[in-house]
Amino acid sequence: MKVLVIGGAGYIGGAMTPQLLAAGHEVTVFDNLSFGASATIPLMGNAGFRLIQGDMRDIHQVADAVRDQEAVILLGALVGEPACNRNPQETVEINYLATMNAVKAAAYFGVKRFIFTSTDSCYGAQENVFLTEESPLQPISLYAELKAKVEEEFLSLPRPEGFHPTILRLATIYGLAPRMRFDLVINILTREAASGNGAKIFSGEQWRPLVHVHDAARAFVLTLAAPAEKVSGQIFNVGSNEQNVQFKDLASILLKAMPEAKIETVPQPPDLRDYHVCFDKIRETLGFRPQFEPSDGINEIREAIKNGTISDPYDPRYRNA
Repeated sequence: MKVLVIGGAGYIGGAMTPQLLAAGHEVTVFDNLSFGASATIPLMGNAGFRLIQGDMRDIHQVADAVRDQEAVILLGALVGEPACNRNPQETVEINYLATMNAVKAAAYFGVKRFIFTSTDSCYGAQENVFLTEESPLQPISLYAELKAKVEEEFLSLPRPEGFHPTILRLATIYGLAPRMRFDLVINILTREAASGNGAKIFSGEQWRPLVHVHDAARAFVLTLAAPAEKVSGQIFNVGSNEQNVQFKDLASILLKAMPEAKIETVPQPPDLRDYHVCFDKIRETLGFRPQFEPSDGINEIREAIKNGTISDPYDPRYRNA
């Protein structure tokens, strides 16, 4: 297919675009490049790749990019609570208003597939419940609230014939990618340990599902490859039952991969989110099974810091906020 990836120069997009190209798709990345173009530079020589620098709030630019595409993957957003809380108005403009405009433009111009990137943090705080795609959403942050709002409107819009919307709710991402992020829990802990600092772990009973960035990217590729009737109008949690973890277990996960790590345990939870998620649907429908586990992500990040591939893991460009 001809695939447009809005926000494709970011953390997930940098891992996804090579997979899309390898699957035979022609890929156009539309991104404002606020974190640079490092994720796209290795792809510039590929005849099936194109980069457009633009702002998804500009409906003219978005409409022009969407026209003649067969599939749209929408990754673009202000991501994470700190980034969203810093500028609530900009968050609403990008994560809700611009997002819905992109959906409507795609439907109008005859795009066949549209995958919206959502988050398992929409589940909020729901203790002692194994959450499926049908479970109620209880967002407790602006970021999750807007994701949930888009989900509801996205699937309730009138659908032109041949338009197939899908929602992927991603678990908490970790692992090495071309545009790195060090504001995610496994990545932060690994950076601190690999840099010789003490990794501070906020111990608590809360559950959080994890998924490697390359596995998350592969879920999008599998969704595009699936017959339309299997994914049209569907929501899929992206992750695996085995990688639901509690904060209190993060120390043992880190020490398993890095026995030398210095760890400080702080006996208080970092936030109120608490969700134990079921990933049976994506496994049974799309055959999705993660190829990585947290120790893989920890090892690859540690090696990238040690060998200088990431020269300064504290560089601000590796944080969304």
